Amino acid sequence: MQQSSKKILSILACASMLVTASVTITNNSFSAKQTQTVKAATVAPRSYGVDVSAYQSSSVSSSAKFAIVKVSEGTSYRNPKAKAQIASAKANGMMPMAYHFALFGANSTQAVAEAKYAVASAKAYGLTSGSYIACDWETGDGNNVNGGKSASAKAIIAFMKQIKASGYKPLLYSGASLLNNNINTSAVTAAFPNSLWVSSYATMGRIDTPNFNYFPSMNGVIIWQFTDNWRGLNIDGNISLLPLTTSSSSTAASSQAPSAGSVTAKKTVMTKSKIYNSEGVFTGRYATTYKTYNIYGGAVMINYTSYYRVGSNSYIKLANIDGVKRVLKSSTTIFNNKGVTTSTSPVASGTTVVTYGGQRTINGVKAYRVNKNRYMAASAF
Repeated sequence: MQQSSKKILSILACASMLVTASVTITNNSFSAKQTQTVKAATVAPRSYGVDVSAYQSSSVSSSAKFAIVKVSEGTSYRNPKAKAQIASAKANGMMPMAYHFALFGANSTQAVAEAKYAVASAKAYGLTSGSYIACDWETGDGNNVNGGKSASAKAIIAFMKQIKASGYKPLLYSGASLLNNNINTSAVTAAFPNSLWVSSYATMGRIDTPNFNYFPSMNGVIIWQFTDNWRGLNIDGNISLLPLTTSSSSTAASSQAPSAGSVTAKKTVMTKSKIYNSEGVFTGRYATTYKTYNIYGGAVMINYTSYYRVGSNSYIKLANIDGVKRVLKSSTTIFNNKGVTTSTSPVASGTTVVTYGGQRTINGVKAYRVNKNRYMAASAF
């Protein structure tokens, strides 16, 4: 995040969805026009976002669905490009958010002063109340990260409480290592559930799509920054794990998700799926493949895994409904459950494809489901 002190951590690019040759793929083109219809007040789980500072352009024109703009640092620095970057995000249909680079370390009094400065900066640059403001707490520019886990968490919570009291939604950004070793993170998430924006990279260098095998296992994560060089653009990439919402009347981080008692969507289960309870324990029941279920509230995290609630104390893994994005390493055809090719032409290498469920064997070939009775060879990914 901080250009002068990159960590081995995260980014993610957003993709426009279309259906081609009976398979859902993502369009990798970078166009501002693609985001014109995005409702900036709501961003769905598994959406891509970027974060920017004075090191990036004033124009935030990507296919991401949210942009997190650095507005301030300490109590004396403001990003001179923030106003233009927030305006550009709005113009391109993206949800604008803000972050403040913390210098308060474990000092709660200084944390409150910095939070007030962050809010004043965000307001001056056009970020409306009810939007997210993240505390970027990491090494660099003199921020002391060795003040003790409890004292550091206390100061961070003081910052976040001031953000909330000012009418904004607080988040905490940091690297996975600092969250695990330098902050009493459980105290932060107890005060502000689902408020973590964590940075953790599978590797340095270009990353186009996140590899969830490298997702840092911790509760309370709402955004994952998975690269500092998304698609070779030298810009941080992020992915949302839970719904992102802005509201002028609701500022608590714990209220970010829709009401758990309301039906917010209808979604189709794309593969045989176990049904779990609220503690992540298998109930012995299965969801019917290709059946459409009511989704109550938004995505929820249970034991580091995203789920949708489909009934009373009944949860299905989000990946079995929304799928998992994978990139083709070689061109391949689409076939049905008999092994008969159904596509008129191969799907090109480099295409991002949504797959559902684990691998299955069809006529001796290991394959992923990519749509109803449509499969691709697993070896192509």
